Amino acid sequence: MLLIHFEDAIAERAQSFVWFLIALINPLMLLLFWRGAILEKPDAYGQWNIPSIMSYYLLLIIAGAFLQVHIEEKIAYTDIQQGSLSNYLTKPFSYLLWNFFIELPYRVLQGSFGVVVFLIFFVLFGNIVSIANDPMTLLLASIVIILGYLISFFFKMILGLSALWTTDFSGLVQLTEVILLIFGGFIMPIHIFPFVLQRISFALPFAYMFYFPIIAIAGRLATPELFRLIAVQLVWLVGLWVVYGLVWKRGVRLFTAVGQ
Repeated sequence: MLLIHFEDAIAERAQSFVWFLIALINPLMLLLFWRGAILEKPDAYGQWNIPSIMSYYLLLIIAGAFLQVHIEEKIAYTDIQQGSLSNYLTKPFSYLLWNFFIELPYRVLQGSFGVVVFLIFFVLFGNIVSIANDPMTLLLASIVIILGYLISFFFKMILGLSALWTTDFSGLVQLTEVILLIFGGFIMPIHIFPFVLQRISFALPFAYMFYFPIIAIAGRLATPELFRLIAVQLVWLVGLWVVYGLVWKRGVRLFTAVGQ
């Protein structure tokens, strides 16, 4: 099933590249903004300087392409609203795994576009673009990235299944996207936030999907901090897995497909 969906993703590679270009614009614009802000007041942002902020937003391009799952609209509109969910209820495999296999190839493909962009900047500006080079840090950062993807996937699965209870799913999605942009670290590094907003960010799952994987692979976290981060991510992952199970069992009882 995974290989079949990889074939689909590769067949639609041009469309995926266009989606990637759209997602590429925002981090590059923010990179230019923060570069100007740091040049104007170099001491105003603590440890964040030109190399670190440039690495952050270039890694954000990869994180936005690979870690930001987009399965919720397919679940809400195709499976629930149009009734396609009934096709999965009679099949001898998990609906969760089926959607995982659908989404993963597109994330890998678009994430590879992000890697190419990062490598181009690394070749051109290697003196100011950097990532972690310690083997242990890279290993732990890789675990953080995988857990970040899984947290993102389970969260979007729950969000998509919420359409079983709502009549205006688009409003909920738009609200979630705004919250994610702020507390996921897409606008600026969370450690630049005021203290109260930092506490709120660390209490929500979004930073563990995107922000912490970025600063982990950038080498901004020590080994003990990485272990604590992985522990927190595992707590979120287990919690979302439990919530998904409850939402699925109760929500599927509400589902009614009347055909096309």
